[in-house]
Formats: sequence, structure tokens, C-alpha cells
Amino acid sequence: MIVKAPQWVWRFFRYVNTWRAHRAVIKELNMLSDLELRDIGINRCDIDRLVWMKDDLEKRGSNDNK
Repeated sequence: MIVKAPQWVWRFFRYVNTWRAHRAVIKELNMLSDLELRDIGINRCDIDRLVWMKDDLEKRGSNDNK
């Protein structure tokens, strides 16, 4: 018998995967020096804001089936 997982389980897994991907990017950017960050046009204080774009913030916890 195959049991289908509730929708909230899939939403949770998608959230965790997105969170892990964003954390990996944040860690990677934080390993760069201030000079390297400046070369690509960002400041250290902008990293979180740039990684978690407005669309991501709006989708966190949403009930879409994408």
C-alpha cells in the first residue's frame, strides 16, 4: 500500500532545500574578501538581502504546488 504524504510535508522539504541552497550561497559569499565583494558590486551587509530576494521571502511557507 502506497501512502501519499500530506502537502505540508512536501512544502517543508521544498523549504529546507531552498534554505540549504541559500545558506550555501551565503557561506560562499562570506568567504570572499571585502575587495572581492566590491569587485562584483556588493557590500558584505547586502549578502542576506541579495540572496533572499523578495520573491523568495513571499514564497516561504506558501501553499503553491510548484
